[in-house]
Amino acid sequence: MNASERSTPIDRERPTLAELRRRVHKERYREIGNFLARRIARPSAVYGTWLAVRLGISAHQVTLGSLSLSIASGILLATGSRSGFVLAVALEHAAFWLDHVDGQVARWRGTESLDGVYYDYMMHHLDALAVGFGLGFGLAVRTGHLYWTAAGFLIAIGRLFLSVHNDCRYKAFFQRMKRETRSFRIDGGAGGAFAPAPAPGPPARGLALVRWILLKACEPHVVLSILSALVLISLINQGIWTISLKIYVTGMAVTAPVLAAGRAYRTIRRGAVESEFDRWFKPLRS
Repeated sequence: MNASERSTPIDRERPTLAELRRRVHKERYREIGNFLARRIARPSAVYGTWLAVRLGISAHQVTLGSLSLSIASGILLATGSRSGFVLAVALEHAAFWLDHVDGQVARWRGTESLDGVYYDYMMHHLDALAVGFGLGFGLAVRTGHLYWTAAGFLIAIGRLFLSVHNDCRYKAFFQRMKRETRSFRIDGGAGGAFAPAPAPGPPARGLALVRWILLKACEPHVVLSILSALVLISLINQGIWTISLKIYVTGMAVTAPVLAAGRAYRTIRRGAVESEFDRWFKPLRS
């Protein structure tokens, strides 16, 4: 920022795109996270942030908009129609985009809070339920076979369990912290701020590689990408689309619950939560 830019007062309610770009992005926002977030959602979310700030829309209201679109997407998926499926995936893309706008609005306005983080995570969990159940119920409507509803239920529960895995770990951490009489510091970063290690790449081979691929397939951005591919198939051939959708729903109905159960089993068997707490939190000496 040059001297003239520093001397020019910023209109907090009518920022320019350049001002927003300098202030609302997190550090390394183009390097950390999935491809859709790094290359598309985060850079383009600035335009939504520009509009939201000028219209006086809060970060919480943007999150509510994202949640509303996710629920509407699940309802449209549940109709079982091709047009409903196409529109549902479009709404999921919009919800994913708004999920990046809300954080930028909060950073611009200086309203970042734990309440906003809580609200954001809650929206993610509800999205997993809505999309999973909508996929299965939509196929039940389309084929007349009720068992597809059970498949949708398994997808929803499996993805939700994978999603709340970290939430349950952190709740266990907090319970220990409340019970302890000692004070702790969070180890690993400057000023006691925890700095997690970079995410590891895929395993080289074997069962670990298969598990890694299947876990990736359950992540929201990958699910969104696969649903987008199914939209393209639906526009080319409706029969192939229906078969592809059945294969995908069947695969996810098996994969998501099995992965969730396996992750919970490995975590408990290895005592991973206890050992991770000991790595993160170090007692302060008197």
